[in-house]
Amino acid sequence: MKKVLDTGLKLLLSLSMLVTAQSAFALTTGTVVGSNFVNGQTSYGTTFADGTTATFVGSSAFKQKSQAGITGVGIAGGRTDGEIDIGETLTGTFSKEVIVSSINLALLFDGPEYNDVKEVAKMLVSFADGGTGVYYLTATGVHSAAWTGEGSAVSIGSGAVDGGTGAWQLNNPFGFRSVDSIVFTAVKGYPNSTCHKCDNQSDYTFVSMTVIPVPEADTTAMMFAGLLLMGGLATRRMKS
Repeated sequence: MKKVLDTGLKLLLSLSMLVTAQSAFALTTGTVVGSNFVNGQTSYGTTFADGTTATFVGSSAFKQKSQAGITGVGIAGGRTDGEIDIGETLTGTFSKEVIVSSINLALLFDGPEYNDVKEVAKMLVSFADGGTGVYYLTATGVHSAAWTGEGSAVSIGSGAVDGGTGAWQLNNPFGFRSVDSIVFTAVKGYPNSTCHKCDNQSDYTFVSMTVIPVPEADTTAMMFAGLLLMGGLATRRMKS
């Protein structure tokens, strides 16, 4: 009986060490929030818990804009003050590769709100593997949007209505491809066939982005080596 108890205690200890090892190497997330961008400045930087830095630069000065309880950031001046218009850019770069968990945008409408067309946000992505991609988010209804990447586009708040949020959350937008940088801009939208006055072209605000920094190769190797060692010890103790 004592041998059985000793074996059980050793196994529990091994499993505890295994969980501790996993927790020690748990992936952390970092979030960039548009409401933290300072009006009048052209760049914003933040550092995540693991030391990864994110830097966002505007084609001109930042300007925050709030509506229906959501605050985002765009570019001052231009055709629509405080939003990212056609010809304007907001560029985010990361000090090391990240996986994008979610992106939140707002004030992207489907028309006829504000005489807007079906507005289109464009994202130019540089991936860590050297590839690039161009993606589009198009507002198609009060709570519906078309997204050309992976994952899903979900309506946030009151949706694309007059005075509403016109807000969308992109979940897992680029799959599990690691990202180095993203350029946010806008492109010409699609006229609403029932709204002959819908000629106000695409614009929107950047609300937030949540990313998962990718561990360095040596850290990942150490993690798996530790987990394999813990697993091997647990197996041997179970057999003894």
